[in-house]
Amino acid sequence: MRRLEDWPLITGAGSYVGDRITDEDLHARFHRSPIAHGDITGVDLGGAAATPGVGIVATEEDLGLEPIPGPPGAARERMSRPLLARDKVRYVGEPIVVVAAETAAQATDATERIWVDIEPLPVLIDPERAEDGPALFEGGNLVARVEPRSPGGESYPVSAVVKVRNQRLAPAPIEGLAIRVEPSGLDGLIVTCGHQAPHLLRDQLAAQLGIDTNRLRVVVPDVGGGFGFKGGLFPEYVVVAELARRTGRPVVWEETRREHFANGTHGRSMIHQVTLEGEEDGNIRRARIEILADAGAYPRSGALMPDLARFVAQGLYEIDEVLVGSQTVVTNQAPVGSYRGAGRPEAAYAIERAVDAFAWAAGVDPAQVRAVNLIEAGNLPYNTVNGATYDSGDYPAALQLALATVGIEEVRARQRERLDTGADPIGVGIGAFIERAGGAADSGEFGMVQMSEGGRIEVATGSTPAGQGHRTVWTQTVAEVFGVDPEDVSVTAGDTGPVAAGVGTYGSRSAQAGASAVFRMADAVAERVKELAAGMLEAAVPDLRLNRGRVEVVGDPGSSVTLAEVVERSREAGLELEMSEMFVPGTQTFPYGIHVAVVEVERETGVVTVLDYVAVDDCGNVLNPMVVEGQVHGALAQGVGQALFEGIEYTDTGDPLTSSFMDYLVPGAGDVPSFTTRRTVTPAPSNPLGVKGTGEAGCIGAPPAIVNAALDALRPLGVSHLDMPLRPHRVWTALEDAAQRGD
Repeated sequence: MRRLEDWPLITGAGSYVGDRITDEDLHARFHRSPIAHGDITGVDLGGAAATPGVGIVATEEDLGLEPIPGPPGAARERMSRPLLARDKVRYVGEPIVVVAAETAAQATDATERIWVDIEPLPVLIDPERAEDGPALFEGGNLVARVEPRSPGGESYPVSAVVKVRNQRLAPAPIEGLAIRVEPSGLDGLIVTCGHQAPHLLRDQLAAQLGIDTNRLRVVVPDVGGGFGFKGGLFPEYVVVAELARRTGRPVVWEETRREHFANGTHGRSMIHQVTLEGEEDGNIRRARIEILADAGAYPRSGALMPDLARFVAQGLYEIDEVLVGSQTVVTNQAPVGSYRGAGRPEAAYAIERAVDAFAWAAGVDPAQVRAVNLIEAGNLPYNTVNGATYDSGDYPAALQLALATVGIEEVRARQRERLDTGADPIGVGIGAFIERAGGAADSGEFGMVQMSEGGRIEVATGSTPAGQGHRTVWTQTVAEVFGVDPEDVSVTAGDTGPVAAGVGTYGSRSAQAGASAVFRMADAVAERVKELAAGMLEAAVPDLRLNRGRVEVVGDPGSSVTLAEVVERSREAGLELEMSEMFVPGTQTFPYGIHVAVVEVERETGVVTVLDYVAVDDCGNVLNPMVVEGQVHGALAQGVGQALFEGIEYTDTGDPLTSSFMDYLVPGAGDVPSFTTRRTVTPAPSNPLGVKGTGEAGCIGAPPAIVNAALDALRPLGVSHLDMPLRPHRVWTALEDAAQRGD
């Protein structure tokens, strides 16, 4: 079934927050901190208040609202985040004053007439200096620490140590953060926001504003790219809602591109040090993994990323001892939050870089080391020391398929030939990974299915789409249950008004939780339909089937009634053909993949080119191959971007160097290589559809595959380490340094 979502988007008929603005709206703009760390000693609002068109100017003191709590634990109160900075600023771009005016231009002019006196303080940028660097909060910069278990006493003949960095990334959506809040009824608010979890946003806004949730309705239009980034609560959201309450007028805020790059949230920003020890045959016996996470200036969802990384830190490998610890700190940079993959890309990159280093130390081919250490299919489900239960799969089969598809023997032959002739080297790299999909084990998703007049089927789901293809897959699933055309199914999502409940779209959870809820309710309603039809046809329920909008007797299709007739009968009998539930799978699923990249490195320039890329993924049963393929391709593009191009950078004084697409490089169509995608299928045992997540696979597998391939090409030339992104100057410098050392 082709995707139903695409036509409006590719013809310009989509409707984003920016398309919902009216002439009645006030436009909010924020005066932001120009320095990374300092004490606020004075604020002069006079120039802003006198600017034509300005309706309101407010500081944190004027708003009188509570700060956003920090992460769970000891840092919750100590590292809470004010909606507007009051006494201190902690990063460049932190909002200090808000202005709302008749036009965006007037609001921007007004913010430029605000004078804030800030006494500079020492700046902390390097998370490795957090312990002895300047303190951002009373009590220091440590957010949380998890100590690893102590290693056993055994020693092993082979060991390898790598220290790798996942650089800061900007989500870079089509539409940045945007929110419009309109007063409605008696002290009610209608919030239009491109968000991944509207019910969560409703509850969070209500808590911050001190009002009942039934006075808030959140509506999600087209999102323009979520990527985890749009699942958060931002101070600007609360401020805009409060301004709408105070002025009695709709207020809108649209994040500028410069604000997006400077203000966050950013992704990744994590350092791993991994030590692998084992045998000369390539058998890995011990893994020690230390994680240092930079949460930025205000830790919230960013503080959870090390937990997600620890959970899957050992990857797909069966290792006797896995010792994982983590430390999370704050720095004078924009806050870090969820970004596509959220902890899993960081973990996979670290273990895969380390496995290659271990292979070189042991003198064993990296593919063989993986074959020796992969968890065997017969050992699944597999319980890790970090609390994960890998549910189903055949990891060795995926490795064999990936290597066969890329033609590993032929690639190695070409590699030797190039080295012998002095041509630009090529290399092959593997990125094996496991995902934790589904969110918390006790979180579910809402689904409602109802037969309506004329035999149409109405669906409501708590899964809110941001481009994933929910409407297509949910429609297809329900249409198959009822035996109707997809045109007879309507799906409602992203609106807390008609959708009674919802958890949201993140963590590759929608199909396994949301689609399963819809499927289960469709099946339950279909059974009720057959029960009613059985009385109408004087037949037994097991002898009936739903087909082409009718309920017919198996073997006697002439004996049938239409779905519309069944709906009419249900109304006469006072029976509702509607079912809903919050389906809780009770556990996560663990999709996985083996990706293989072949790259060429140009000696004279350092340019890395991806020549071939094979992605073998297992997401359980595939409901719609086109949707899965699209998810894999999109995530691969983002993974290629991290490996080769993207990176948020700061000066030592905390000034952002990457504040536009002129200096933050995302891959264009010409930069994304052709992909060969293959699949293995091992159904998930925890949901009725047997599905696992697939939305984040590519951005997890691509970085280690590409970087390992580049290092495989360059090791004969003396280069054994590179940090992402593999920009030409970085690779060229590594080659020059190796040449000067005589490696």
